[in-house]
Amino acid sequence: MKQKKANNAVLFIIIALLLSTRVHSQITIMSTEAKSKYDNFVYDSLRNMSTGKYEDKYTYHHLIGQTLMYCGDPYSYRTRINFQEGNYYRVEGILPDDVGKGLYHRLSLINIDTGEKSEEGDIFTEKYNFRWVVLGHYEKMKSLYVNKDFMYLGNKGYVSYMKQQDNLIHLETDTVTKNIATGTVWTCVDIQVKPRKKGDRMDIDKRSPIVLIFDNPQYGKHYCYLEDESGKPYKNIYEEEMPLVCGKFQLKSYYDNVKALDIATKNRRKADLTRKYGASMANLILEGKIRIGMSKNMCRDSWGEPDDINKTITTYGTTEQWVYGYSYVYFDEKGQITAIQN
Repeated sequence: MKQKKANNAVLFIIIALLLSTRVHSQITIMSTEAKSKYDNFVYDSLRNMSTGKYEDKYTYHHLIGQTLMYCGDPYSYRTRINFQEGNYYRVEGILPDDVGKGLYHRLSLINIDTGEKSEEGDIFTEKYNFRWVVLGHYEKMKSLYVNKDFMYLGNKGYVSYMKQQDNLIHLETDTVTKNIATGTVWTCVDIQVKPRKKGDRMDIDKRSPIVLIFDNPQYGKHYCYLEDESGKPYKNIYEEEMPLVCGKFQLKSYYDNVKALDIATKNRRKADLTRKYGASMANLILEGKIRIGMSKNMCRDSWGEPDDINKTITTYGTTEQWVYGYSYVYFDEKGQITAIQN
């Protein structure tokens, strides 16, 4: 009898558990959490701490929900006891400006590890760029550059003061390496953050602390800053689509592709000129030269369209003067070069 009661008790418990599980599995909880009105403001991860347009103003609303790492600020007049170098914080919202204290573009932050809330604000918003690193931006840079080969083009980026930070710096000695040969191939092996330190003479430098680490069999590991001292990516002085990296490198695959296209274009042009004028004249035109006896078409192929054309009509016929800056080319009535004046 006792065994039967025990079996019945166990069976009752099992049935109760099954029923409770079944009931629980059918319950759907409605979410009452309001959707953030900032969901449409996607952060542009190609830039670090830069403002974005919001309601006709430039603010940091696009950073709401983003994770930032604090990199320190040894030059600040304000103590930031709530922030620890290397800690991660999430942007919870944007606070109103505190004009009385000179605090603008204020951020509401929460420590990822401790949950402690804090505020950030400064009249000089460009200091955010070296004080904080956006995790999304950092990860984007890693996906773009790490484990890829680059061609060293020399210091092509704009360098205003030729400070150490504007050059390629040896990773172990932390000194600038001079006379690096252009055309050498380097591999981006890592991306790190190099926080400001007192005495580094970067107190007015607005670039982010993100550095790319490149390796070359001949020169070893070096690093360079991703941005210039104004806090912006280096412009491409060649006006090509692929920008300069650190003001010194260009992606090798892109460089090789452009070079191959350039060679192919030159070969096609040489073949076309040779077909029209012969090998000797084609080589002369490819060198950008002209000579007496050339036709107008040959002159155009070599020097391009003239800046101006002056015609002179006489009893002997019509002659022309083609103007190229401070150079003048004269053609007879047959359309052949008779004189060149530089």
